[in-house]
Amino acid sequence: MRRGTRAKAPASRPWRIHISVESKKLRVSESYMRRLVGNVLSFVEKDVALPEVRELHVLLVNDARMREINFEFRKKDKPTDVLSFPQFTPRELRGGGRASDLKGPYLGDLVISTETTIRQAQEFEVSVRQELLRLVVHGVLHLCGYDHEGVPAREAARMRRRERSIRESIALEGS
Repeated sequence: MRRGTRAKAPASRPWRIHISVESKKLRVSESYMRRLVGNVLSFVEKDVALPEVRELHVLLVNDARMREINFEFRKKDKPTDVLSFPQFTPRELRGGGRASDLKGPYLGDLVISTETTIRQAQEFEVSVRQELLRLVVHGVLHLCGYDHEGVPAREAARMRRRERSIRESIALEGS
């Protein structure tokens, strides 16, 4: 993408977005979450070559639950803001591999800490919804094979640019 251009959302596939709420501290409805996640997904469809992939699960938890999940899967004994659990490797998402190797329609799972979202919104002086958008974009990009940890600096920068482009595009749309 050239400098100064915004990401364009292609025609959206019919995503099934499952929302599970263990913590209601964000005070956003499930329908709002579904729209937000669906909007973000519309910007990453080109990263998902497999047309069968059309489902995602989002879990909203408190810091205590996030700490448990973070320790169980990453051996980090602290809460974090968002965790992504991709179903596919980046190669598989680009269409590599045999059809028999497909793992089903799920792109993956996102877990978001409501308490950390609120705390970070205050820290960054943004609204809770703006911080939630940042976390959803970040998490979805991880599901699509983007990374910023343990990768060359250019890969981390690529993810940051993509995040910024999607957030700016969504903000322009007024979501």
